Amino acid sequence: MRYHRWVLIAICAAAFSVLCVVSPVQANEGNMQATVGKPATIAISGASAHLPVDGSARIVVTVNAYEPSKTGPVATVVSVRCSEGLREIGRFGIFPNEAFSVPGGAKPQRFGFLLPDEPACRQPQTIEISLEPQTGDGAGASITIGGASIE
Repeated sequence: MRYHRWVLIAICAAAFSVLCVVSPVQANEGNMQATVGKPATIAISGASAHLPVDGSARIVVTVNAYEPSKTGPVATVVSVRCSEGLREIGRFGIFPNEAFSVPGGAKPQRFGFLLPDEPACRQPQTIEISLEPQTGDGAGASITIGGASIE
């Protein structure tokens, strides 16, 4: 059976639309945003690669957007899962405390954290990003992570 060119184009367009709807990348994008009380778990790219045994590996977190709270500043807490549970490896704040977004023309911000020098923490697959109010309740604050990698 011969298909006309427009039928083939319609089939390809429909298949592409279905792939866009069920794409795991798009499904994960919503999980890349953390708010106060709702942490985000981010997969680490390069997590399966061999890490240096001297403890010099670090996780680099890329921030693509930030919305500050109107009630006061928030700190971003970065944790890895070790055998005993979550372990905080660092904190950072966005300065100046102003909204930005990469799609809006801003440059992404990157923050690096050394991994704990313990065998149970050397091969993390995910990190957890949470927001913790410094003053006020942190209402309205959110941070969108562009990715995390081991370097």
